Amino acid sequence: MDDLICWVTAILAAYRRLPRAVAACKQTSRSLAESGFYCEDTMGLVGKMIECNARSESYINAKVLVDKVLEKLPLRYAQILYLRAHYPLTMEEIADKLEYSKRSAFRWYGEALKKAACALLAEGYDAKWFEKRYSGDVLIGGYYEQAKKGADVFGRAGKLSDSKKLMLRIEDAVAARLLLPDKRAAAIGCSD
Repeated sequence: MDDLICWVTAILAAYRRLPRAVAACKQTSRSLAESGFYCEDTMGLVGKMIECNARSESYINAKVLVDKVLEKLPLRYAQILYLRAHYPLTMEEIADKLEYSKRSAFRWYGEALKKAACALLAEGYDAKWFEKRYSGDVLIGGYYEQAKKGADVFGRAGKLSDSKKLMLRIEDAVAARLLLPDKRAAAIGCSD
């Protein structure tokens, strides 16, 4: 189970970078296609394009997995993992944002990772499945290796003092249907 929790941590850490990674894969594939007119090794070029497209597809699948898991988790766990995956926040900042004690937020974060791993396992996604698909990947596989060593893979991407830039509000996420289905939206303010 520990390996699966490391994989969950890795895809959560990669989550906010996945759209850029998919765009980069698509751009690389386009560039390769355009250069194909001047290339002598057409089959090698086609192989690289297929590899880029497969990588893009694996990133999209990782995003879908995270989204599915967040929908299945109880509210407090979904909130913590959502904020952890989408924004460069420390656990202390997440605790403040959700008005939880820091101790509770850390405890619930650990429980949320375990529950997410169990949800993935119930869907048939075990550590071997992730190993097969992402172990050689620079982004998700890299985060996995760091998570195995106990490193904080979520690292901060700058200060968040300007809240207008980030629009970090749970209500906004719910309104945009990014966090939870409507039936759970009313409970956002509660710390259940």
